[in-house]
Amino acid sequence: MTTSFKNKIAFNFTLSTALLVTLIFFVIYHIVSLTVFRGLEKDITFQADKHFYEVGVKNGVPFIADKEEWFEREHRELEVNPVFVEITDKSGAVIEKSPNLKQDFLTADLSQKNKEIFQTKLKGRAIAQIQVELQENEKLAGYLIVAIPINESEKVLDNLRVVLLTAFPIVLLVLFFVTRLIAGKSIQPVLSVINTASKITNENLSARVPIPSGKDELNRLVVTINDLMDRIESAVEREKQFTSDASHELRTPLAVIKGTLEVLIRKPRSAEEYIDKVALAIREIDRISYLVDQLLLLARFESQKKAMDHQQVDLSELTESILQRQEQQIIEKALSINLESDKQTNVYTDPYMIDIVIENLISNAVKYSLKNENITILIRKNENRVSYIIIDKGIGISPEEIEKIQEPFYRSNPLQHPEIKGNGLGLSIVKRMCQLLEIEFNITSQPGQGTSAELIF
Repeated sequence: MTTSFKNKIAFNFTLSTALLVTLIFFVIYHIVSLTVFRGLEKDITFQADKHFYEVGVKNGVPFIADKEEWFEREHRELEVNPVFVEITDKSGAVIEKSPNLKQDFLTADLSQKNKEIFQTKLKGRAIAQIQVELQENEKLAGYLIVAIPINESEKVLDNLRVVLLTAFPIVLLVLFFVTRLIAGKSIQPVLSVINTASKITNENLSARVPIPSGKDELNRLVVTINDLMDRIESAVEREKQFTSDASHELRTPLAVIKGTLEVLIRKPRSAEEYIDKVALAIREIDRISYLVDQLLLLARFESQKKAMDHQQVDLSELTESILQRQEQQIIEKALSINLESDKQTNVYTDPYMIDIVIENLISNAVKYSLKNENITILIRKNENRVSYIIIDKGIGISPEEIEKIQEPFYRSNPLQHPEIKGNGLGLSIVKRMCQLLEIEFNITSQPGQGTSAELIF
């Protein structure tokens, strides 16, 4: 059986309060009890001292010095709580007692210590009793016994105990329902979060939780949830766009391959035609293979599952190696490469990932440069920063498209430059890897003037 959150709050709060109330009730009862019995102890001690000086001992037998005065005083004084007095011999046999005892008598408890106050009974009534030793020549002759009724005091304590025990469950019950009511109102925004979350589906990611007015933890929770939903919605939209673009990019070369093969099987062809069509199909297959590799690479780093292996990397040496791989394309466009670097160009990074980053940037510079133009690569060290800048004199792009070209599959005006092949994944891979490697990546460009890409280590 599930229990609602507000009931859990109310139960836990009531339980903790019950322990506190129990402690408070115990302290109250203990204080009242100490106060009541301390007053009784003071009274009975005073009476014992007063009557002690009225008792004498002669020939080992205790006696009252002025018996008539004692009896008259008993009749003259009006006391709410009567004081019972009794004199016994050393064996506890009664010698004299106060008139208010009438036919009753106090029982000496010889096991009690001298002047020790203890509780006992007198005809079923609770009394506090004290026994004072009477001595003659330092020998025990008898006892002076003084007692005061305590049934009224016990009745007060009994009433207090009944009141506390009766009030205890009532207080807890009222407290539980009040706490439950307050908790229900307090967690209302949480219920709003639950209701809103239940409405969120793949088709409806725009729903947001209403933000509470108070600047408390719940407010921060709702803001955090809404921020999370913004990121999820953005990620899902990118995923949808990525899937759509990827399927489109794959569909085009597959359609070319299919059309080429259909043309081949319609009728016999010459060897040259077969070679030409097969070569076209192979180029499209290579295009698909490259595209799949790029997609897999991007997906791998999007999930951040690749373990990075940071090492010292010489950027000048790495650049020369990449330029050798790009040599054929550079020669075809008659490009001149100007590499300027400082003596110390080492950086601490992942060699595999930085190779991909720089090769993508150099490949783009070569691809989008006009024939017979110049590409400049600058490697500069400034204190604890290393800048890697690639400047080309290519077709360039408008400043408002700079952010877009770093998104997967986005290409700037591909119809204006059909001779430039690509799938729009290179810069998105560069951007993602720079984030993982904590490298600052900046692009500046102007149409017709070229592009400058900068990496800051």
